[in-house]
Amino acid sequence: LYALTSAEGEFVWKFPASDSVGGSTPFVYEDNVYIGSVDKHLYSIQRRTGRQNWRFVTNGAIYASPIVRYDHIFFGSDDGYFYALEIQKGRSKWKTNAYSAVRSTAFVDEEYVFFGTEGSYIFCVEIASGKTKWRAEAKRSVTSSPTVADEIVFVGSVDGTVYAFDANTGWVIWRFRSRRPIISSPVVHNDSVYIGSSDGSLYVLDMDTGRQMWTFETDGQIASSPVIWNDAVYFGSTDGSVYCLSTKKGEVNWKFDTGAPVISSPTIAEGVVYIGSTNHIIYALPA
Repeated sequence: LYALTSAEGEFVWKFPASDSVGGSTPFVYEDNVYIGSVDKHLYSIQRRTGRQNWRFVTNGAIYASPIVRYDHIFFGSDDGYFYALEIQKGRSKWKTNAYSAVRSTAFVDEEYVFFGTEGSYIFCVEIASGKTKWRAEAKRSVTSSPTVADEIVFVGSVDGTVYAFDANTGWVIWRFRSRRPIISSPVVHNDSVYIGSSDGSLYVLDMDTGRQMWTFETDGQIASSPVIWNDAVYFGSTDGSVYCLSTKKGEVNWKFDTGAPVISSPTIAEGVVYIGSTNHIIYALPA
């Protein structure tokens, strides 16, 4: 794990886990950074120094990205369990059997946690106890991370479908089929759902009906999850480009060619887009 200055990209520190941390995205909360590793550990690291505070071991690789809410860390593991840890010492509050690997990053609201599994299920569990409220089934793995808006859960699946579930019951409200697997995670903006597909398209769907509003095609696959900022949507493609589109009609504001597939998802801070490419370079681009 590397820490760089946001202004110049200068090296600050690096933290050596025992194995790859490339699948898990770090979560920064107050003075600490949390990240999972293929070495089966979730790490808590001091943000300014890179020193380890604590680590928690599971029985499987951790590809899912952790999320912090209510002084707890929520994440899944390839051991088939979903965990809630106390943030100070990394002690387990509860774990829930998901029956298969969990690589989906959770969405946490006031009472429930939502996540997908490689066994094709979407779970809704209680924050307080870890008890399962409901689980719904897709046709294939759910690596995509869910998002929830207006009591609807939106998520993609490797079966190529975008699903909308009732957040209270798990019943299917609508489905939208793309042409290839979906591992990109959705984002909701102005009553529309934005999500990428391995068929190379960014789809924009009406959140209530699943009707396609517009689509934008790239020359590669879209594993990157879109991010929206100031009425523009940003994402990468395996065609090597980072795209900035208007959210209204999908017109290209700009695109930046990295020369290598872009599978990471962008983050935006203070008008700057940060994104990595498989050419081993991290880019800072004006939004």
